[in-house]
Amino acid sequence: MKTSKPHQLFADYLGNQRVLSHPEEFLGTNWKEVINFWMYLDTLSYEQLDIVDSQYRAFDLADKDSVWFLARNAASEVTSRHISNCVYVSTSGHVRATATIELMGAHKILEQGKTLTFVPMFLNL
Repeated sequence: MKTSKPHQLFADYLGNQRVLSHPEEFLGTNWKEVINFWMYLDTLSYEQLDIVDSQYRAFDLADKDSVWFLARNAASEVTSRHISNCVYVSTSGHVRATATIELMGAHKILEQGKTLTFVPMFLNL
């Protein structure tokens, strides 16, 4: 399996290299989507990441907090807070981290009739 920079950093922060060969044991139900997203992140240019950051800055602070808590709580239903924290620091940026955490709990968010907010910022770059 090819390893992305965030995936390797996640393994390092977690202190468990097993996550490289068995991510499903650590990242929850949506582990494939997380791994694919991390691979995608490795392909983005600084200009593309600036576009995402600009979209993020356009959000109202209360909306940012609301979506962050929704993503974090959904991810907490499928994995531990420690793993979410390691994911957060391994993705090199709040928007990338929140999108990853949102992906981890995406099915829980969608079950609540809500939509993903941060992941779509990375589409059509």
